[in-house]
This record gives sequence, C-alpha cells and structure tokens, in this order.
Amino acid sequence: MLRRHTPEGVPRQAGAGRRDPLDIVREGQPASWGGYGMSGKVQSKKIRKKPAPMNKPAMMDWAIRLLRLLNERKVLNSRIVAEEFDVNIRTAQRYLLYLSDLPCVVVDEEKHTYTLTSDYVITDKILNTSEMSLVCALIDYATHIFGKEHSRFLAGLKNRIFRMPDVYQIVKDEAIDMEKVAAVQLAAERYIKAREVISFLYRRSGKRYTVEPCKILYHGGFWYLVAMHDGIVKKFLLDSIEGVRATGRTCGEIPESVRKTLSEAQSIWFQEKAPDRVTVEFDAEVAHYFERKSIFPRQEIVRKEKDGRIVVSFDVHNDMDFREHIARWMPYFRVLAPLRYRDFVRGLATQVVTRNEGLPV
Repeated sequence: MLRRHTPEGVPRQAGAGRRDPLDIVREGQPASWGGYGMSGKVQSKKIRKKPAPMNKPAMMDWAIRLLRLLNERKVLNSRIVAEEFDVNIRTAQRYLLYLSDLPCVVVDEEKHTYTLTSDYVITDKILNTSEMSLVCALIDYATHIFGKEHSRFLAGLKNRIFRMPDVYQIVKDEAIDMEKVAAVQLAAERYIKAREVISFLYRRSGKRYTVEPCKILYHGGFWYLVAMHDGIVKKFLLDSIEGVRATGRTCGEIPESVRKTLSEAQSIWFQEKAPDRVTVEFDAEVAHYFERKSIFPRQEIVRKEKDGRIVVSFDVHNDMDFREHIARWMPYFRVLAPLRYRDFVRGLATQVVTRNEGLPV
C-alpha cells in the first residue's frame, strides 16, 4: 500500500554544467560511483546528497508531467515512472503521490496503479483530444489552490505542456472562477465515486433536490453536475449548488442509455430521448467549412448545388440545442426540415428585430 511521504526534492535534468541533485556525492568525495571508507577501500555504493524540499509549484509541475504520461499509457505504476524519468522506485512512488492529489486521478491501492477517472465529461474541444481540455481545466484549478502568486508559473506551465508558447494561441471561453465551485466540485466527486444519493439547495430555482449524481461536466467555461432526478437526467450549475449532504442511500446503476447520451454529448442541451434530425441549406459563402470538417453532431452532406450552396443534415436534441449550433451561421442558412425548427428560427429572428427597433441611435 502506498503511503504519503513528505516530498524531499526536485529532480533536475542532467546536462552541460548541471547535475541531478540526487546524484551529487558528498563534499570531499570523488564524483564517481565509488567513495573511500575508513579502510581506504573504494566503496561500491553511491552516496547521495539529501535533496532540498520540493515547493508546491514544483509538485504541480511533476503532477502535470505525470498526467501527460498517464494520458498516453492509460495506467501508471512506480516501475513505469521509474523507467520513463530515469529515477529509482522510491522517487517514482513519491512523484506518484503528487499525481494522486489531482481531482481526476483514481488510485488503486491494492494494485498500486493510477488511472484517469471517468467522472468527468469534457465537451469543449480546445485541442483535438478532450484530455488536453481537462489539463487546461486542472491548471486553472491549480491556480485556485496555489493563489495568484503562482499564476504566472502556471500560465507558463500551460504553454510548456502544449509546446506552443510563442507561435500558437488557443482561443477558448473564459472559465468560471474556481473559487466559486471548488468546494462543491470536490464534494460531488466524492459522492459520485461512492455512488451515494445526495441532496442540495439549488439557488437558481430556490428548491432542494435529492439526486443520484452521475458525472461532472465542463462546457462553455462552466461546471455542471449531471444527475438523475425523478428518473430524468438533469444538469445543475455547480456555482448554484449549496448545502450538499449525503442521504445515506446508495445510487442505482447509471442506465446504459444515459451513459451513451453523455458520451455523445456535444453541448449542455443534450437529452436522454432520441435526437431530431434537421436538414439545413447553407449559402455558398460558408459552404466550404462543412466540406472541410464535421461541425455538427453526426453531420452528413446531403447534396451540393451547382451555385455553391450546400445542404447538410445533423442531430439536435431541442430548440436550445439547435440555437447553440446554428446561431453563429446567421444569416447564411435556410431550415428545410423539420418545419417546427424553421418556425423556431423565424420566431427567434422576430424577437431580435422587435427588441432592436425604436432604439435611440
């Protein structure tokens, strides 16, 4: 069983003019594999200098390096870490303890392995893989833990992880301040893993809910709790939840249909019921975007017109889901089917016109 130790040092890469602090022999002894004992004989054992204490930013740095390795390997243990970073087993175990502090890591104390939890669903694709979105969110989480004095360090760490400090810029939604959600998020994690039914006050409705927590979802800069309430999948903003309490009851198994819905979700407006299939015609000015990549859920190109227009079909769960997907393409489209979504767009456009008429210039 792995036990928590006080961190003892920060390894440094060896290089010209630099030595790993774990490999520095004591003063007065030759810098080689042998030292001289009382008998004058060469000792075969290497004497290591006790490393300096590791500070919090360094601990987080190692945790993020290990997180990247965990993302590649899926499962980590001390042997893998020792081989990857060229350290001994005890040092590898100490580094893994830093990894266990991250909210997305599950530790199996019997097998001595570390894996990524499945309790998070990331829908913002900052890079090609959702794992890098999770890393972004975790670094923001670390900024909350370590305070503003380490914010520059963590921003630099984010650039180092993505290896694009001076060339690329990732444009994404500003995330909500972790100060507002950290306590509820940690409580939700605990109850999801323990499969416990919980109750809480939801400020947006002023009501108290008793739910079976399923997942924590991050979308559009906000954190949500996805839970079963009265047999229905519902989403609750973490920053509107307070007074989380365990009920002492155990959750049932998450229905397979809910698992599938969560795994395929591309916006916060998903529902458990089967989605609607909509068909939309886009103008020639924007048609090339849909030919170059799939923009909508289960997008298919129905046909291409001679004048450059393109007809595309895709899945939506409801009016709000449709609005989120289609709003950025106004006014370059026409809804062909179903008619109710065409009526929805017309009604939305009428509201916009009405609200913007008669205003002072």
